[in-house]
Amino acid sequence: MEYVKFFLDVKYGDYTSKNASNIEMTILGHFLATDAGNRPSSFREWFFDDSTPDASSNLTSLTREDGYVLLSDLYSEEYDPTELKMTYAQFLKILDDWEEKVIKLKPKEVFIKHENDEFIIETKD
Repeated sequence: MEYVKFFLDVKYGDYTSKNASNIEMTILGHFLATDAGNRPSSFREWFFDDSTPDASSNLTSLTREDGYVLLSDLYSEEYDPTELKMTYAQFLKILDDWEEKVIKLKPKEVFIKHENDEFIIETKD
């Protein structure tokens, strides 16, 4: 099982990702906490805009390719940067779950696990 944890900064109302199990989950953590943040709808809009197959934000780069969204670290020091590969359905679901379970409810802790080809968000107050 792969995972990434997030903690709510009560003062500012945003999340910090910590304790990821690997580079791919670190990339997911940076994407959700920093880039998607409180506005995942902007990435949903990008996803449905056929004129722009690539996007980037503060920390991550996104590419739509052959039924997948590839997320990578904009500032990777790796010769061949690691990518997190998600199906279109997985990408849209993680954005929806992030908005519904995290942004709207503001739990103190968030745990995302990737197991059996599924990304599952669990929260704790």
